[in-house]
Amino acid sequence: MLVQTHFPRKLTHTRYDQYLASGWFRGAVMLYKMDLLCIEANVYSVVNIRLDLRKHELSKSQRKIKRKVEKRFTVAIGPAKISQSRQRLYTAHKVRFKGFIHDTLDEYLHAGFHSTVFDTQEVCVYDGDRLIAVSFFDLGDRSMASLLALYDSEYSEYSLGMYTMLKEIEYGRHTGRKWYYPGYVLDLPSAFDYKLKLGEMEYYTPNKRWGKYQNFKKEQSVAHRLRKAMYQLKDALHEEKIPHKTWYYPYFSMGYMPLWKDRFLHLPWIFELGYDLDGMCVVGYCAEHDKYVLSHVNPCPDEQHFINMEQAREFDDHQTYLAHLMEYGVPIASGCLTETLRDIQMWSTRIDKIPPV
Repeated sequence: MLVQTHFPRKLTHTRYDQYLASGWFRGAVMLYKMDLLCIEANVYSVVNIRLDLRKHELSKSQRKIKRKVEKRFTVAIGPAKISQSRQRLYTAHKVRFKGFIHDTLDEYLHAGFHSTVFDTQEVCVYDGDRLIAVSFFDLGDRSMASLLALYDSEYSEYSLGMYTMLKEIEYGRHTGRKWYYPGYVLDLPSAFDYKLKLGEMEYYTPNKRWGKYQNFKKEQSVAHRLRKAMYQLKDALHEEKIPHKTWYYPYFSMGYMPLWKDRFLHLPWIFELGYDLDGMCVVGYCAEHDKYVLSHVNPCPDEQHFINMEQAREFDDHQTYLAHLMEYGVPIASGCLTETLRDIQMWSTRIDKIPPV
């Protein structure tokens, strides 16, 4: 399954180590796995990475960053807190976030609960009494996971985001931990690649093992297979002169939630073929089952009951993103490319069909 979620009621440090080592992330009060990400008008594979703290050594530029910050500012490490100064940094930083966004820092860490099962710590950087940077990280027994770094843009010359991660690594080494999990990068070059500058990374391979990141090949990713299949479909639609419109669908993960499986559209990239009396007709590639899916979809009338997070500004582009929660309607067919083209041609003969705008 390309998206998995788990809401732990109890979580020991050792058990958290096991989750991290198996490719899970922490999101608010849940653990989740997600193999695909729909951002920047494309679909990417999520590539988990980690750093072996026993082998890590600061580079010359990293030592320079640490000296520059610690010469001027005060640094403190302790249990994570929520405060107005931390919220101020979070609010200022939200415009940089990708995907879906928690409204407040409290929601990001606690999702409305008074506490969580996670042991969350923070690195704070102060200029006098002013909080200018804070990062949050979770502790396992032998592992630690970096969650979020916030910093005041007025101090950009000090590389405070990188500094707080270096300070987390230092904390992990001093407390005898082995693995540092800074989250993920994507299978294509992206803004997340700054994490690779921390040191020599390992990545979570498709066969559920950890290997040297230098051996990573994008051709092995799920997203590469999906992109290839969609380009083949697009070429075939052009060749057959079938009108279609491209949509990227950031809500696709809702189609993998256990309670709503098979209810909501689960394809991150689709082609709209038009409308008929049963709704919008769309086609896309399901990487999980290695087949194309042709179906009707319709906007969910109760969307506000299912989506309670803000979305990144890029999703406001309503010519690129299908930014409504979509439900499956009347199914049509699924199969290989040849079968799908035949089924599309058959659907095109409906007298109530309206081509895409």
